[in-house]
Amino acid sequence: MPKQWPNRKSQLNITTATQRNRTGNPSTLEIPLTWLKSGIAVLLLPFCFVATQSFLSAFSQTSASTMVIGSAELWFFFIGVLLWLIAFFGLPRPLFIYVLGHELTHAFFVLLCGGKISEFKVRSAGGHIVTNKNNVMISLSPYFVPFYSVMVVGIFGIAGIFVNLSDYHPNSILWDNFGFSWSWVFYITIGITWCFHLTFTGWMITKSQPDLKQNGTFFSLVFIYLINLSILCGFLIIISDEVSLIGFIQSVIDNASSLFKSSAQVWRSLIA
Repeated sequence: MPKQWPNRKSQLNITTATQRNRTGNPSTLEIPLTWLKSGIAVLLLPFCFVATQSFLSAFSQTSASTMVIGSAELWFFFIGVLLWLIAFFGLPRPLFIYVLGHELTHAFFVLLCGGKISEFKVRSAGGHIVTNKNNVMISLSPYFVPFYSVMVVGIFGIAGIFVNLSDYHPNSILWDNFGFSWSWVFYITIGITWCFHLTFTGWMITKSQPDLKQNGTFFSLVFIYLINLSILCGFLIIISDEVSLIGFIQSVIDNASSLFKSSAQVWRSLIA
């Protein structure tokens, strides 16, 4: 998790200090930052419901031929997912690799937000960075950014500039009995790294992470769920011929309208 330099207070401590300085003015109403974030999380819950409903609807629209027969990429992606699940539940977990990716993601977002890093420590038991800046994106980014998947996309993207990775090379492996394509390696690796991100994120969330407490656990969980779901929706839109971005947005609007109408009916029945 990111730690701040000792001579700088966190945003929450700044708010608390401001409250102490203003206690002499009874007309001033101060709202704790964690309460405000919890309120925002409550407001985000309907959108989480609508986004989930739209994702499930879009997933159901994707035909079996697209998901299974018509998409070799998905086959290799799910092979990667299966390989990682076997490793995660059957082998010692590579905690150092996870912590390294976790802290590097913190560090990247610190730099992205214009902050500076004075200390970077990684161990299997945990890690931290010391920085002069911290916010919601910096604290929670490792829980919705699949660091190693991004690295894989970057590596293959650069390699793709010089080599056609989609080329199929027949009779190239196992004593010239089977063909090979680097795109297969890409999708298998994406399956492994993306599932690595999901399993470790789910596992670490149950470990009472300071990153979550810093922003309020309830707000953090809602925020993490919504961002991860958005990434999953984007992935589905990319791989599916039946689902388009415009169609998905329209589905979100329709489901939101339906939820609003249903809620209004329930409210009218309660006050009638």
